[in-house]
Amino acid sequence: MVLSGALAGVATTLTACGNAQDTGGSGTGAPGAAKGSSSRYLKPSERTVTPTVKGTTLDGKHADIAAMRGHAVVINIWGSWCAPCRKEAPELKKLSEQTAPLGVKFLGIDIRDTKTAAKAFERNFGITYPSLYDPDSRSLIGFKSLAARAVPTTYVLDKKGRVAAVSIGPLTARDFYPIIKDIAAEQA
Repeated sequence: MVLSGALAGVATTLTACGNAQDTGGSGTGAPGAAKGSSSRYLKPSERTVTPTVKGTTLDGKHADIAAMRGHAVVINIWGSWCAPCRKEAPELKKLSEQTAPLGVKFLGIDIRDTKTAAKAFERNFGITYPSLYDPDSRSLIGFKSLAARAVPTTYVLDKKGRVAAVSIGPLTARDFYPIIKDIAAEQA
């Protein structure tokens, strides 16, 4: 495992868009995070949150992360109105392509947005993985104590469906790939 131990916890307040405020420890600049971001890796023994997230995607299909168990799953909370989300979108596209051979699944959750703007965002950035349409941000409740408090937020679920890593703020493919790769390599 590239990562050692849990990185600093992150306590933030939900912002309309932007970076979270790190409240201590070494979270800022942690592996997988771009400058101004915070990441947290959870050792298998620390993984206690198994989110429940399901709904209708932007293209009208049903998606449920419970159906993705057995795979590492990357979930990205985003909005077309969010400048850091626009910065991060090409990185997520690259990550989804790089990790597909590892069996990793991706799911976006578009919050506080219109379908028209969200679909244009996906089209402009070439995003091919599905995104739930959640204008009221209700799906975030499924993450319980790890619910997103800033946008963008990215989660990596292990093969058992538990939150194994969280990145708040825009991430980079170069830095976040090793985290996803390690979680995807874990035994179920």
